Amino acid sequence: MMRLAQVQQGCEVVFISAAGGQGMMRKITDMGLISGEKMKVIQNTGHGQVIILVKGSRLAIGHKLAEKIAVREG
Repeated sequence: MMRLAQVQQGCEVVFISAAGGQGMMRKITDMGLISGEKMKVIQNTGHGQVIILVKGSRLAIGHKLAEKIAVREG
């Protein structure tokens, strides 16, 4: 298991879970990130936003939030 913030550009991963309160979990769910959801990292420079592709949509996730999202290779 790794954190979304650690994933290299171009890699495909699967969402596992996120560490946070109800507000953060609601935000993640509203973005379409549910357990088992596949995503592709479009951009990750190691700081700033992590841009992912989920269900055909691009999402920008702040680096601090990306550090709280657990993913696995997929």
